Amino acid sequence: MLDIQKFIGAPKIVTSEVDDKTVNFRLQYVPRWFGNTLWNALRRIILAYNVGWAVTWVKIKGVPHEYHMIDGVKESVIDILLNIKKLRFKVDESVEDLYRVSQRISGVGVVDSSKLKLPSGIELLSENEYLFEITDPSLEMNIELRIEKWYGYYSIDYLRSRDKKEEWSEVNVLLIDNDFKLVDYVKYEVDEVIEDFTWSTKDALVLEVKSRFKLISPKELVMFAGEVLASYAKLFIFDNVYIDKSVLTEYEELEENRELPEEKNIKTMPIDALPLSERTRNALIKNEILYVEDLEKKKKWELLMMKGVWRKAIEEINKSLANIGKSLIV
Repeated sequence: MLDIQKFIGAPKIVTSEVDDKTVNFRLQYVPRWFGNTLWNALRRIILAYNVGWAVTWVKIKGVPHEYHMIDGVKESVIDILLNIKKLRFKVDESVEDLYRVSQRISGVGVVDSSKLKLPSGIELLSENEYLFEITDPSLEMNIELRIEKWYGYYSIDYLRSRDKKEEWSEVNVLLIDNDFKLVDYVKYEVDEVIEDFTWSTKDALVLEVKSRFKLISPKELVMFAGEVLASYAKLFIFDNVYIDKSVLTEYEELEENRELPEEKNIKTMPIDALPLSERTRNALIKNEILYVEDLEKKKKWELLMMKGVWRKAIEEINKSLANIGKSLIV
């Protein structure tokens, strides 16, 4: 880490759960300009390289190709494949990276993922995912699924080429392209915190990660991305090259109990340091409110009397002040 961390404090991460699938990660503080670089790298790794288990081919007894229609089933085979494509699994580490699961399904009614019978070590993540509907009481469907672990995307052409000497040579194999995705979205925000318009300007970062499934923790996804990022960064550390480490420091050398300096000199914090919209910030500056100290002295009705300040701006100001433990005069 850069030596500047001695002045802005040891970077600390605070996590907060938004719901059972979403977690916010707040990191404060890192040196100026680090925010977008770090968060964007993590975001791209999380989206592109989260490791999951998904179905890559299906065998249905009596079905020779994906354009076949099954008597007694409401959906076409293509629709069934598209529904099966959405399934995701959590598999014990002791299980090999490729696994086959056989199913025997009968009875009139809707068949969803909850009716799948899985062996020990394999857990279904996709709860109540609609698959197809059986309309013929005499019909019995024998289905075999191949599930495997990977990241990124497997195309039909890739699967066909890879499986040419093995499973592809079997009869009635219906390949499914898949992306193994476990993440709904990853978004981030970077707040530039200015104390005195000098080099001590720093970044506070918020990363929000939403998993598609309750059993997959966003913390697992972020930790995996961190490991990937760190492993690639280590490639640029060479044994036979000298660098000046006088401006670097280890995290362990920083004062662990040092308080984060967001409260320091709060009375002289410029209004630019608050995470406000451009419109609200400009309105305050035009009304000669340049510092947080000036803002604290105002009442809500006084702000509303100012040109360009509306009720929505008041809500925004209150929220920004609450983040640093302050508020307007009631």
